[in-house]
Amino acid sequence: MNKIKNRIGVIGSINTDIVCRTEKLPRVGETVEGKDFLISFGGKGANEAVACARLGGSTNLLACVGDDMFSKNAIANLQFENVHITAVKQLKNKQGGIANITVCNGNNQIVVIPGANALVDTNYIKKYSPRIKECSIVGGQFEIPLDALLLASEICVENNIKFVLNPSPIKKFPKKLFDNATYVIVNEIEIGEIEGYNKLKPYDVLKKYPNKLILTHGANGAFYCDGNEIVNIPAIKVKVVDTTGAGDTFLGSFMVAINNKLSMKDALTFANICAGLKTTKLGAQTGMPKLNDVKKYIKQNKINLKLNFE
Repeated sequence: MNKIKNRIGVIGSINTDIVCRTEKLPRVGETVEGKDFLISFGGKGANEAVACARLGGSTNLLACVGDDMFSKNAIANLQFENVHITAVKQLKNKQGGIANITVCNGNNQIVVIPGANALVDTNYIKKYSPRIKECSIVGGQFEIPLDALLLASEICVENNIKFVLNPSPIKKFPKKLFDNATYVIVNEIEIGEIEGYNKLKPYDVLKKYPNKLILTHGANGAFYCDGNEIVNIPAIKVKVVDTTGAGDTFLGSFMVAINNKLSMKDALTFANICAGLKTTKLGAQTGMPKLNDVKKYIKQNKINLKLNFE
């Protein structure tokens, strides 16, 4: 299977997000009154694929869904967002994944029920490996079985495909998965699972993996080691409405930027802008910016970032 020019791959989950907004998080046994709610499309895999597609990236999504109403609507939404879904497998008599999200004062708490996402197994990866081999960069996260993700990472290594790992939601994972990654994107909690962390401070862990390990730290921006020193890429200053999907937007936009041969520094600047703009709107995918939104922000704020793609 020949690569398709600048094709991006995402391996991960498809969920339906049930989002409730409240001014107070309930304690155990307590009921509180919420402000409003919405049902939207989510799942880290679908989120990242939509983030890429909205920014102009031609994107293959590898994932599983059920045959319930939520799954059917999720597939229709992916088609609407111009995500390539030839590798999205629909399973009979299965339910799709669900995420129950409570948003309070710009922060969120999330409970995820995997559903069909748990069936993205090694047999699935073997069957749809041609869709991986079409890509020049592939991203994955931990809302699917890790043995399947490990196999996908090995296919990437064997075919000279960049592999971007986001170990979220965090759990113990094989070191080979980390070793296979071209880039690893973690937040301040997830970095604690990186080998050597218990003996080193976070910035020293970044120095151990220059130009590979990227630390995202919310309003503090992103950090990485360029081989000589720790570099901080500041976050943009915006009025935060909902952080749901911001990390997925960051990863998707980073892949788009790297796939278009931006430098590490410029790719992270681009990703920070995209993630920041996402937080100004409610909903994981519905709040994700399009490329014109990003270009407009760059121009209005006179940011020194030249984008070489449309």
